Amino acid sequence: MTKPLGYYCAVTPGDGSFLDELQERYGSTFEKLTKLQKLYILKLLTTNLLNAEVTTKGSMPANQEVDEIASTVQSINQRLTIGEHLSLADAIVNQLKHHRG
Repeated sequence: MTKPLGYYCAVTPGDGSFLDELQERYGSTFEKLTKLQKLYILKLLTTNLLNAEVTTKGSMPANQEVDEIASTVQSINQRLTIGEHLSLADAIVNQLKHHRG
């Protein structure tokens, strides 16, 4: 069972926030969105987070960090099954939420 948006974000039904609008439109667990729509939103969110981090660090240091994991990224594409992608994404999201650095 999926937890409602309010479990993860500061949203109160009827508060008029954008998160409240999303919840009203798509349901508190986003049950009205298709898998493709959820993945597209996830892509947008991760792109925005990545861009914000690059802006904070600067392009040169960010490029160096990305270069350090180039072989890992290639291995993910070659060796990780598509069924394992979401689990790895979940693990990384939890690391980002609960750990600094």
